[in-house]
Amino acid sequence: MTAITPSIKLFTSQGDDSITINNLILEYRGNNYQFHGGSNDIIHVFTESMALYVLTINRSNGTVGLSSYMSPQSDPINGIYLHTPGQIRERLGDKWDQIPARDVVETLINYLM
Repeated sequence: MTAITPSIKLFTSQGDDSITINNLILEYRGNNYQFHGGSNDIIHVFTESMALYVLTINRSNGTVGLSSYMSPQSDPINGIYLHTPGQIRERLGDKWDQIPARDVVETLINYLM
């Protein structure tokens, strides 16, 4: 599994009195992948063969998400989202925040549906 640093673009739409965040688009090797992310998210992206894995960690909200893609499909084929610090500790252990991102991805891959 190899860490990559693709470009990420934010797509929004303008309403009458507001701006809506529609999605984030990750661009890698000429393909675009849609994923969810928010402010304060730390994003790690890994590739292995034809698979692409996007790990989002938000320590302030206590959430972790992993989405997997099969190149060149733009939508995730599956994913896992841990909504609470308890769920994170259950899957990754008490010292999860000291684990390298690659190891977090390799552990969470086992929970993908």
